[in-house]
Amino acid sequence: MLLLTSEFSAMDIVADIQDLYKDNKWREIVARYHDHPERNKVLWVYPSEENFIFVKDCLAELLCDRIVSIGCGSGLLEWMITEATGVPVSGIEVDGAWWSCKYAPPNFIPLHITPTDIDKETISIIQRNKNAALLFCYFNNRKAFEDYLKYYNGNVLIIIGPHEKGVHTDPKPFNDVTDTWTIYKYQEIRNSGDFIVVYKKQNV
Repeated sequence: MLLLTSEFSAMDIVADIQDLYKDNKWREIVARYHDHPERNKVLWVYPSEENFIFVKDCLAELLCDRIVSIGCGSGLLEWMITEATGVPVSGIEVDGAWWSCKYAPPNFIPLHITPTDIDKETISIIQRNKNAALLFCYFNNRKAFEDYLKYYNGNVLIIIGPHEKGVHTDPKPFNDVTDTWTIYKYQEIRNSGDFIVVYKKQNV
């Protein structure tokens, strides 16, 4: 079976990113692929070094020492955050059959697999450390988002997603959470129309 040029391109991206990952070259990944036409095959956003510093500084200011990423996909973004900032990031995903099959993207961090309905072990992970920020990047499941917030005991929420660029996410990065949360700081990812928005729980 012949592969189309675009399929070859996507395969090349995955292989190249895997090689750079093995050599801990996160800077080269974001520099090479942030504006590549096939970038979404692997990751929706490719933050700059300035963006990673922004995340690190916000976490330090808000006394967070780790991140739990919900719907982390392959974990590439989460791995790059750890490499760039030194902040440990753990990832939670659903559909273990997909993430362990040969057609799935490679995993860049260990994944905790949860059922669609959050189980006790997953609840324990997000409640274990109040100093952990909860991260949602290009998330698109309002019910699951609200369920995780219901169990989350921490005070810092990070939403990464598009703003006024014709791509749907749920929640959206700006002003799409309950009044319990207020925007602390935000920064655009390069000039992509994607934003990192850090929320702080009110009255904390």
